[in-house]
Amino acid sequence: MTTYYIISQILALLSFLLSLLAYHREKKKDIMVTMVISNVLNLLHYVFLQATSWYITKILAILRDSVIIKKDRKKSYALLIIFIIAYVITWVLTYENIYSLLPLLAATIYIISIWNWDELLVKKSAFFCYFFWLVYNICIWSVVAVISTVISIISSYFAIKRYYKKLKKLKGNK
Repeated sequence: MTTYYIISQILALLSFLLSLLAYHREKKKDIMVTMVISNVLNLLHYVFLQATSWYITKILAILRDSVIIKKDRKKSYALLIIFIIAYVITWVLTYENIYSLLPLLAATIYIISIWNWDELLVKKSAFFCYFFWLVYNICIWSVVAVISTVISIISSYFAIKRYYKKLKKLKGNK
């Protein structure tokens, strides 16, 4: 194992711990700020692994989350379209094999779900997209990322379940 690989795995672990925390926070801004920090660490993780598709995706994710934090209540679909176009351009420029498209596909699905912030849709999209990330992390041999993605799948499943339980409880009190 190289020093770069070990550093990448430590960064992946730190990123994972923050992302795990993010989806269990209550406020949108708190979730997004936590995700920006997590994405910065994840970006560095993929830079150390030389996983081009992923680290470009993470740069776009940092920009995306920063815009969403600052975005006003108006639904600016022009920015959403710009991000989707950026993902498509990135698909073209970074294509190595079919697996290199998975991070970008996941990011595109995810941005559509978080743009107008439907809490349940965001959680379900994250759950679904984790499976793309899992396959990609297996392909690039990032052990910590594989383990953290499996845990994230489980965690997001329970976050969705908790959301439905909370919703059921609220409906029962009316």
